[in-house]
Amino acid sequence: MLTSEDNRRLTQVGPGTPLGKFFRRYWIPAAVLEEIGEPGGAPVRVGLLGERLVAFRDPEGKPGLMKEHCPHRGASLAYGRNEVGGLRCLYHGWKMGQAGKILEMPAEPPDTRMKAVLTHPAYPVQEAGGILWTYMGPADKMPPFPRFPWMDLPADQLLVVKMHQDSNYLQGLEGDLDPAHPNYLHRDFDEAVARQSWTGAGWQSISDLMSDGAPVIQVEETPQLMRVGAIRKTADAGMSYVRTTEWVAPFYTHIATGPHESQLFKAWLPIDDNSCFTFYIHHDARKKLDVPAIYGNWGHRSEPPHYRTAHTAQNMHLQDRKMMVDGNFSGVIGAAIQDRAVQESMGPVFDRTQEHLGTSDKAVIFFRRLILRKLQEMEEGKELPGTAPGLDFRQRAASVYMPAGAPWQEAVRWIEAQEAGLKDPLPKQEATSV
Repeated sequence: MLTSEDNRRLTQVGPGTPLGKFFRRYWIPAAVLEEIGEPGGAPVRVGLLGERLVAFRDPEGKPGLMKEHCPHRGASLAYGRNEVGGLRCLYHGWKMGQAGKILEMPAEPPDTRMKAVLTHPAYPVQEAGGILWTYMGPADKMPPFPRFPWMDLPADQLLVVKMHQDSNYLQGLEGDLDPAHPNYLHRDFDEAVARQSWTGAGWQSISDLMSDGAPVIQVEETPQLMRVGAIRKTADAGMSYVRTTEWVAPFYTHIATGPHESQLFKAWLPIDDNSCFTFYIHHDARKKLDVPAIYGNWGHRSEPPHYRTAHTAQNMHLQDRKMMVDGNFSGVIGAAIQDRAVQESMGPVFDRTQEHLGTSDKAVIFFRRLILRKLQEMEEGKELPGTAPGLDFRQRAASVYMPAGAPWQEAVRWIEAQEAGLKDPLPKQEATSV
């Protein structure tokens, strides 16, 4: 159970809030590149950490991200003219450059000093992996760009999906921190439904974990942020089913998948205190993705400009009560929609003083305490997780059978051995040299 004050510290993301300052110390997604695909095209509104911004690509192809409202009289630059080097406001012709410099004030005298003293809030951007990334923090605190390996995959091996959620980001993020919920929320009863769901999407690992709905949960801090392990009993007392997830600050997670399965990276991006976007990055370094199967399983297909699906709290996320009898546990189709249904059902920002947490919430509790500590360390000027130069971002999550009693942190070694056709992992020194 959190205090009201700590609940606010973990959910409020606007400028000047502790968590808002923390998030602004990282490179984060601002938009998907399809939104600004056309050079010289219409600017796109972007809600990010409580700020109203516009993203655009100028006629020469250079992307930009700046505050939506003109510094002169507040007209929206989403209506503005997209010109080489920046956006021009329709109201009086002021032109704002990509770096925030006010380039022209045609209605003012030529010798006005306003251009020299005024700037417009604008943020640096980078393009990678089908996403426009931005850094919104102090320039002297900018960390290295996190070069995740999936960013360099061919287009047919990478699928970036963006989905709107009507709740605070933390309600979504804590769902990924919960290793026990798939046994219930994502359980299929009917074989035909299962074929359209996890196994149909090539994720046999989800079916494998259904044998034990009360895993032993382990958590540890890492240089990137934290790691979670869920150890499940199997029919063979000598074997465990181990599922690990890797967390990277500020709100990224590598979701566990099994041998030869496509992988999933997620980002929980706060729009404001009451809503967020989930970025699902499906990727496979070995083969093309089965995109129809992924959409069929997750149910998260969405389109610009709003990136919403038809499922809302008002229509009960299209829940089918008859399906709950012999189809699936939730009566909701699509794993992403199942997650969103329960998270949006909590309201925009859940009052965590009303919770009653148990052992299955071990990772959630660890995360909250860790972030609260990191907020304090940020105020003390200490280095933040995931920002050290030269830090390795080649993490992988794992879902794999391995000997009972073996260190759960070695799950990735076991999954890589199985993918290589080996019975056991190579000794660490040999594995390093391979």
